[in-house]
Amino acid sequence: MEFDENKNEEIEDKYTDDDYVDIYSKRAILGFSTIFGVIFGGVLLMLNLKAAGYKKEIGQVLIFCIFYHFLSAFLLSSTGIKINPATLKAGAAGAQLSFEELKPSLLLFAITLVINVIGGLVLTKYFFKKYFPDEDYYPKPIWTPLLVSILIALAASYILRIG
Repeated sequence: MEFDENKNEEIEDKYTDDDYVDIYSKRAILGFSTIFGVIFGGVLLMLNLKAAGYKKEIGQVLIFCIFYHFLSAFLLSSTGIKINPATLKAGAAGAQLSFEELKPSLLLFAITLVINVIGGLVLTKYFFKKYFPDEDYYPKPIWTPLLVSILIALAASYILRIG
């Protein structure tokens, strides 16, 4: 069996740096989905699809994210978990709260986290894998989307506080 050394060079010459796309990694999409919500992870995936030229497929991801957001809200509201506003104010003021006072908030946080992880896994294990089956991409830094996400979260928190 002979090895053709020129064959490897031909393959390398065939694929240039232009054939590889800078996109956000699966870990970034899963992380943003878990921490900020599935819509944030979905936006990163939609930016990936746009960069790779899958413009028609962006709609599918957008529809999934919106549907999943409303499904999540329905699931959370159907749990019947009520958080006492007085407890929130006391906690924000620095008062010591018992576990029983914190229990509803912690339970709601845990359920939200699980819902977000499941949504992030759908984005990465189904959509990402469907359109980016190979690892032929350069991971894009997440600093800009992270800063934007934090600013949106802070703005939403401020608006909810004064509203």
